[in-house]
Amino acid sequence: MRIGAASGRLVKVSTKPARDPVSVYLREVEGTAPSTPFKPSLKSLMRKIETQMIAAIKNNIDWKCANTEVINTCDNVNPPVSHVYLHGNKIAEVGDDFLKLFDGGYQSKTTKSRLNALLSEFGYTCGTKQEYIFQKQFEWFIQMFDLTEKAMRTIPFTDGMRLAG
Repeated sequence: MRIGAASGRLVKVSTKPARDPVSVYLREVEGTAPSTPFKPSLKSLMRKIETQMIAAIKNNIDWKCANTEVINTCDNVNPPVSHVYLHGNKIAEVGDDFLKLFDGGYQSKTTKSRLNALLSEFGYTCGTKQEYIFQKQFEWFIQMFDLTEKAMRTIPFTDGMRLAG
């Protein structure tokens, strides 16, 4: 740290090089340091709560932490379905052969993050590309795998859309 003058005032100026924000997040928030040069991917940026949410779905257990909840329904007739809630609003249904997505009435960053975590785990991948939701000019879109064309394509996000699993 060194002292510099700007506009007649003394200010502190850092002499340390800028750090990669993802590495800073991993080290300071999650308590882990990247072991190799870091190339971000959706799974590596997944929040701890999202990892726990996915584990609950895979293990067919009911789970709640902070604002996120997983409730599993199972009867003797239908296969089990996991219902995912954010702030009490349903944002997804995950079944053995489908994934149904909702925005819960709020197209927020947190909703999009939870849905992208689900898509990274239960969605299709096409080579190195995988399904994900993104926002452009305040509108949500989904990059999804088109089974008829056997390729990725972008369509507007629709509340309640069902993707084959």
